[in-house]
Amino acid sequence: MSSLDNHKMGLIVPYRDRAEHIKQFLPHILAYLNKQSIDTAVYIIEQESGKAFNRAKLLNIGVLEAQADCDYFVMHDVDMIPVNVDYSYAADPTHLAAAASQFNYTLPFKRYFGGVTLFSREVLETVNGYSNEYWGWGYEDDDMAWRCSFAGYTLQRRLPGLFESLWHEGVEEQDRYRNRDQFLEQCAAKLVHNSDGLNTCQYSVIDRDETEERVWLKVSL
Repeated sequence: MSSLDNHKMGLIVPYRDRAEHIKQFLPHILAYLNKQSIDTAVYIIEQESGKAFNRAKLLNIGVLEAQADCDYFVMHDVDMIPVNVDYSYAADPTHLAAAASQFNYTLPFKRYFGGVTLFSREVLETVNGYSNEYWGWGYEDDDMAWRCSFAGYTLQRRLPGLFESLWHEGVEEQDRYRNRDQFLEQCAAKLVHNSDGLNTCQYSVIDRDETEERVWLKVSL
């Protein structure tokens, strides 16, 4: 793909056991980015079975694998199909999924920063990427938003950010937002971002499959 602004995006897709989703997502996103003339390297980071899913660590792995070739990154859930989304470069941390069908095209809460987010390489180096300690569902995006705010960045939201969400079994609603404010206060009190993130991300590559369109890594955490 050609680029209009000399930037190259690393599209990082954390993945496990969503075969039907990836079949729909991959051709759609490749065509969509091609229409926007976004120079892109697509990295699908698949976690092997045996442990709870760790989305944030998979995103860190994608950054580590792609950082030599890309100067900004979009962290993209596999169940989010873009309808009206601008994937171009931004210097500040930027939320791209402001209007997803799963939330009736609105934000589930004011500081929602999940689904699809964009970071420059400089931002990720400054905040040390994501925490590696979020096993199971949730909160890794809240932690990342706090890391960015603590480092002095202003979180941006790019509109319209319209996505269609592919169906999958969800998390119980009472677990989805439980004790969020208390949790974020604990994050801020720990100040662990310098010792938990890209610089402590350990993994092994089990399999690597590359085509002209994407790099698919299966990893052990």
